[in-house]
Amino acid sequence: MTLNNPRHFALYWALLCIALVIGLGRLLPESHLNNSVLSLLPAQINQNLPPDIYQAMTERLDRQVVWMVSGEDEQQRPLAQKWLTQLHAIPELHALQGPMSSEQQQQWGRYFSLYRNNNIDDQTRQRLADHGEQQARWIVGQLYSAFSGVSSQELQHDPLMLIRGAQLDLASKGNALTLQQGWLTARDKQGVTWYFLHGELDGTVANMGENHKLVDKINAIKTDFLRHYPSAKVLSRGTLFYSDHASEQAKRDMLHLGSTTIIALILLILWVFRSIRPLILSLISISVGALAGGVVVLAIWHEVHMMTLVMSMSIIGISTDYSLYYLCERRVFGTVNSPWQSLTKVGKTLLLAVLTTIIAYAIMLLAPFPGIQQMAAFSIAGLSASCLTVYCWHPWLSRGLPVNALPFTPFFLRWIALWRHNQWVRRGIPMGLALLSILGVSQLRINDDIAQLQSLPQDLVVQEKAITEMTHQPSDQKWFVVYGPTPEIMLNRLAELRPLLQQAERHHLIKQWRALPLNSLAQQSKDVDLIKQAAPFIEKRLTQLGIPTTPINTTSLPLTPDIWLKSPVSEGWRLLWFQLADGTTASLVPVSGVENSREVAALTQHLPGVVWVDRKASFDDVFSHYRKLISGLLIVSLIVIAVSAIIRQGWKQGCMTLVPSVLSLTCGLASLTLRGEPVTLFSMLALNLVLGIGINYTLFFSNPRGSAVVSLQAITLALITTLLTLGMLLFSSTEAISSFGTVLCSGIFTAWLLSPLAMHSRRKRN
Repeated sequence: MTLNNPRHFALYWALLCIALVIGLGRLLPESHLNNSVLSLLPAQINQNLPPDIYQAMTERLDRQVVWMVSGEDEQQRPLAQKWLTQLHAIPELHALQGPMSSEQQQQWGRYFSLYRNNNIDDQTRQRLADHGEQQARWIVGQLYSAFSGVSSQELQHDPLMLIRGAQLDLASKGNALTLQQGWLTARDKQGVTWYFLHGELDGTVANMGENHKLVDKINAIKTDFLRHYPSAKVLSRGTLFYSDHASEQAKRDMLHLGSTTIIALILLILWVFRSIRPLILSLISISVGALAGGVVVLAIWHEVHMMTLVMSMSIIGISTDYSLYYLCERRVFGTVNSPWQSLTKVGKTLLLAVLTTIIAYAIMLLAPFPGIQQMAAFSIAGLSASCLTVYCWHPWLSRGLPVNALPFTPFFLRWIALWRHNQWVRRGIPMGLALLSILGVSQLRINDDIAQLQSLPQDLVVQEKAITEMTHQPSDQKWFVVYGPTPEIMLNRLAELRPLLQQAERHHLIKQWRALPLNSLAQQSKDVDLIKQAAPFIEKRLTQLGIPTTPINTTSLPLTPDIWLKSPVSEGWRLLWFQLADGTTASLVPVSGVENSREVAALTQHLPGVVWVDRKASFDDVFSHYRKLISGLLIVSLIVIAVSAIIRQGWKQGCMTLVPSVLSLTCGLASLTLRGEPVTLFSMLALNLVLGIGINYTLFFSNPRGSAVVSLQAITLALITTLLTLGMLLFSSTEAISSFGTVLCSGIFTAWLLSPLAMHSRRKRN
């Protein structure tokens, strides 16, 4: 390889780096650091659901915050009122809902009184269907029940007891919250009363810093509240708290692991080269790579995710490899070759090395996870820039570098001799690793659970479990989404769904479900006709039994969605209602007790505008699909590498060169067994990098123009720097990152250990 006008390359690259600095300066003010765990997930997991509805739904749900407060003061007033007062002082919270005022309670009563004929439930509708005979018997049963508490005023005001029927139906749908002194309350297993509060984030909490400040405010007022009222207890639930935990955890990982990595790299390079200039050159290469990667990510996404920064620490060690390989060559042969001759000597291998690593990261772009895609784009741009920095600047900046033997040269020479001449080493080590791989891989288990993305704090898990048990409102995010171009169409589709849900409940496919207590105008018209047909019979039957009644009012006031939404009755239901700017309307129907998600999904395949959403199961399916896809791509990559090696080196040596790549993958998987970790999508992504990085070591050794001992010294330094960066991931408290680091470290170490197999057996010692 020859280089024409090397000065021009250095100048052009300097101009491009200046442009990158300017670009970063313009992009940074418009970008932010994202810490939301949910943003790591695919933007759309259900292709049957319109993206706008899915986005509106998830954004609304992610903004919700719930509290449950127990305890009362000396006057038997709920301490929840004082907690609500504290929350009102936080401007980032809005739509805070506490007790109903007396005016709201009156509005509640007027609503049910005015629209009782338009708000009947499914059970009442069935009882009215036979001209009211079943409804009449039910009314009589309620009147003579010792527990119903029917008053004469209620019977006079609502002879058909339509309001009572609607309220009982809501209670039967698992709504464990009851109205007490204007508060929505629930009781735990010990009989303690808990008061329910709800709020939403106002939309300004968009980045990690604002998120953490808000959580700190809430925690501060909670600490102060509990100090003043020791008998009180406060439970919290919301995505806000989980996101803050994840971001703080990632910050700790990046601060501790990143700083440790940088310090270790600095000390290593100073010790090996006994000069500060190689350290400066390595830091320049790393810095330019980080600059290019940051600009590319911000230009595409206008944000960078916290997990992207944590996992992108891995390219620090990889980008250093290119500098170290060139600097090792200069350190040993600096008096024999000029800087540009050294570059010509190792240049082709450097290009092949960066190309294979870029291909490995490019495959990661296929994963539908924004965080992983950001890391892949960051790494591709960063590694390319680091390698180009070596090409364009290192020959100029390394002139006059001290020339001397690298540390442990005699040891490296003996190690190379063992691989060349000792068959026990040349065959025994690969066979031993192969046996270890077989034993480890045979005991692997697969896990596609999305929970591996985040290690959940026990405190938040306990609080969420308690709230779920008291309210019967699970947070497992399983529901039907019913949508239509208008509210009326959506409500008609919801009416078609209800019988199917009742059937599924009878067959124990589901345990409970909750649908909006709002009927379409078409259904209201049918219900009024039922009432008109049944009213004479019921009135006659009650008269025969000597029960005094007033004339039954069969008039109808159309109940529109606007009226319902503006009434206090919709307070606990608005979260399930979505309406887009174009009028498209959707409603959630939460479902609990689902054992078989696929069977439940099959219930509504024939219904238009009704989609089953099981977010966890959908994400698990996505994990499984892409895990299999990456596995297939790895096999294809191995085949391509094998064919390429055989063409370049012949059948025997080509197959020998393939051994390190294969065993690095299998040993990487086997290491998961030793740590008791399962195979996940992240494991396969790590294997992809093991192949892309590990093959660099065999490429360095198979370079016909290079020196075996210098190659071994260079890749040993590369291994140490890579392990210093990737090894830090092993200590991450997030299972996905820890698994990623486990496979990478063990696989790359195996690739280094077996890299001498790439040497030609007759190659002369240098």
